[in-house]
Amino acid sequence: MKKTDKTIQNLNKTLESKISDLKFELEETNLQLKEEKEKRQFYQLIADFTFGWEIWFDPKGNIEYCSPSCFDLTGFTTNQILSAESISHLLVYEPDIIKYNDFLSNSLDQMLVNQSLEFRILTRTKQLRWCLLNVRGVYNKQGKYMGIRASIQDITRLKRAMGHIHEMEVVKEFEDRTKQRLQTDINLKDRELVSFLLQLSQKNELLKMVTNQLKKVYSGDTKNAQEQVHKLMEALETKSTLSLNWTTIENQVEKLHPGFLNQLRVRHPSISIKDKKLCTYIRLGLSSKEISGLLDITAKSVEIARVRLRKKLKLPSNIRLVNYLFQF
Repeated sequence: MKKTDKTIQNLNKTLESKISDLKFELEETNLQLKEEKEKRQFYQLIADFTFGWEIWFDPKGNIEYCSPSCFDLTGFTTNQILSAESISHLLVYEPDIIKYNDFLSNSLDQMLVNQSLEFRILTRTKQLRWCLLNVRGVYNKQGKYMGIRASIQDITRLKRAMGHIHEMEVVKEFEDRTKQRLQTDINLKDRELVSFLLQLSQKNELLKMVTNQLKKVYSGDTKNAQEQVHKLMEALETKSTLSLNWTTIENQVEKLHPGFLNQLRVRHPSISIKDKKLCTYIRLGLSSKEISGLLDITAKSVEIARVRLRKKLKLPSNIRLVNYLFQF
């Protein structure tokens, strides 16, 4: 009997010990559940009132919480999101599904360096929207990994604005290239016109020089030589200068510098044709010597003409004539 009592006492002690262990485990479990519940309630209290769409994924990728803001972005309610097979299956635009799933998987495995993703969704009404997804790990007080928190923002307007800006940049780049090409063409034509006028000026100077030299030879040579030189002089004096079609020059200048001659005429209606020609040649960047060959006068006469032109245009002494003409 005593032996039986002792056995019963041992069993009671063992049972009490196990019951104590179970109570401790139960209290610990209840404490953890309470902490998780408090954490979830706190998270929900904050997330329910956010403008963005907040989601809590557990370590396996199941949705623990989905904020009501999902409806504003997607057109689906919280319950519809929770009951769906997956967000990628329900919402994500097909071309972006793979990168979305890879991003979510790597986020849950805590293998991401860049924790942001831009992707597209199709709303309940089949509208295409751009979204920005940011994730962050969730841990309890003991440091246990609880999954990830995902915040999703609608960036459709921003994307459209960036696309519009990009289009504007493309258009501006095209316009800049076009302007540069046109400016290059104008510079080329400008140089061609100036080159033509320079050649014409040089030829006229050459003809004058030859005529003067022949005159010297004619004055002191034999009769036969004088006759030959006389014939050459007559031919040169007949065409002592090459003819210059001013109308052609005007047309070319108008193409290269639209409105220049018209503005000159409007601002200074009293200037003569010679003054207008002088203004044009100065605007083209020709020197006094080069202009003299075109106007069939000396370089000194061109300088005098420039001084007179300044007076007619009523230019102050601090303004250069060429700078003034470049304003037109």
